[in-house]
Amino acid sequence: MGLNKKEEEILKQIELGLSVDDPKLEKAVESLTLSNFSRSRSIISGFTFLIGFLIMIASYIPQPIVAVMGFVLMALSGYVFVTNTRALLKAENINEWNFKQIFNLLRNKDSSRQNK
Repeated sequence: MGLNKKEEEILKQIELGLSVDDPKLEKAVESLTLSNFSRSRSIISGFTFLIGFLIMIASYIPQPIVAVMGFVLMALSGYVFVTNTRALLKAENINEWNFKQIFNLLRNKDSSRQNK
């Protein structure tokens, strides 16, 4: 549900007041968004998934216990990736799972809110 004109004007007045009162707070709030947080956690968990996969493949024959730990690392990081990607899509008001769209969001190309 969008804001009407009066609510947008009130929000802009509050925003201007905060930027005049505390410019450091404005910069901190501007840079810390749910999109940025979810994007960075999704990227980190994606790399962790790959590390777990490599550990699992490399240690399957010599050390099966280490391979199981690699699988557990893969499973946990996969869960974190899916959870944060869902939050990122929700923050960007996107309702569909499309690999190309998710890839662009993670690369910070398709973010409608960040260019304001």
